[in-house]
Amino acid sequence: MKRFAEPLRYVSLAALIVACMGLLLIAAVNILRIERQMQISATENMTWIFGQTQIEALNLAAALSDDADPTELRLRFDLLVSRLNLLRDGPQWRFLSEAGLAEGLMGWRDGLLALDPAEGGDRVALAAHVAALSTALRGKASRVMSREWQLQSERLDSLGRLHLLALGTILGALIAGAVLAVLLIDRERRLTGARMDQLRAKRLERDLNQERLTSEGYRRFSDLIAHQVRTPLAVIDSAMHRLTRPGRTPSPEIIRAKAEVSREAVARLVRLTDTALLMARVDRGAVAPELACHDLDRIAAAAIEDLHGSVRPLDTDRVILGSGNRQVAAICDPVLTGEILANLLRNALLYSSPDSEIDVRPMLGGKMAICDISDRGPGMTPEELAGAFEDFARGARHRDLPGSGLGLPLARHLARLQGGDVTLAPRAGGGLVARLTLPGAVTA
Repeated sequence: MKRFAEPLRYVSLAALIVACMGLLLIAAVNILRIERQMQISATENMTWIFGQTQIEALNLAAALSDDADPTELRLRFDLLVSRLNLLRDGPQWRFLSEAGLAEGLMGWRDGLLALDPAEGGDRVALAAHVAALSTALRGKASRVMSREWQLQSERLDSLGRLHLLALGTILGALIAGAVLAVLLIDRERRLTGARMDQLRAKRLERDLNQERLTSEGYRRFSDLIAHQVRTPLAVIDSAMHRLTRPGRTPSPEIIRAKAEVSREAVARLVRLTDTALLMARVDRGAVAPELACHDLDRIAAAAIEDLHGSVRPLDTDRVILGSGNRQVAAICDPVLTGEILANLLRNALLYSSPDSEIDVRPMLGGKMAICDISDRGPGMTPEELAGAFEDFARGARHRDLPGSGLGLPLARHLARLQGGDVTLAPRAGGGLVARLTLPGAVTA
């Protein structure tokens, strides 16, 4: 039923529009008809015409009885003939014919013309003819008046009916317009409701996606806890168990080795905790960089030195810091920038071969300060590059290696806080290039 309801609604709407326009057209036509019928032409006022003809007949009779001079007589004769000719015109003759009064009038006119005084007509015969004509006109005048009143009454009745019809059509158009307005308002309400439902659906979909992302983040965090936290704790537990095994006293070399392993595991937990806490601060906007002009070469050198002086020194001897002919000055926060470079260097050292070199090269690119860290490791597949900056992202080939999956996302967040960015790209000849870009300038 719903499938046919919408087309039926549109058909009803179109029908109402057509009905409304049709009723308005009918009303306009009726109003024009009323206006046309109200325009009563003076040529159709037969009572007045007959009265004027009677008056001229009486005037001619008076002139004949008073022995008026020929000029006055011809004038009265011509006026009477003109009135009779007026009765022969289209509207008047049609009126007289429809009323049955036209018979005999032209005979009176022809008889009058035969007695024209200008042509020597007999005045006595003319006087008798005019007297008879006056009597005939008087009899027809009452019938003309009666007929005209009848036509006027019929016209008024017709005007009344047309007026009522016009009012009815206008009222019908108003009703159709009101129904049309109700339908349009209902349609607009439905459309508004549909838009609101769509907005609510989009909001629910967005909330659902956010919930899914949050759930996925919790799942990845659980995996992180299960592997990256439990493994160091297991290492510490194993070392302590070995040192406290009853019946055998460990040698100093074993104690130093187990202590070194435990310290490395603790340092790994500390780095993981620090990274997670810093990432949480960045997510809630609690990290405010203190931007100033700093030497990017010095920041890179300090990051390499800090890695060398860690609890278990990494093989930083294979990290080669290249410097150009010009000093690279970056507008940055040195602490946050050092954290970015440390994360990128740890990844390069962790995922590349122990006997391969890692190039660190600060340089200028237009108005940006750039630091490229290039390794000769296995690199990343296009799929791994696409998701490398997601929280807790770990490549399938490197799940057994230590790492939280937060280093690259944290590095990018910290770079963007300073107006820069971190990107990854394959290195020509194999490996990976991690590029840090920051606002910079050339100093003298």
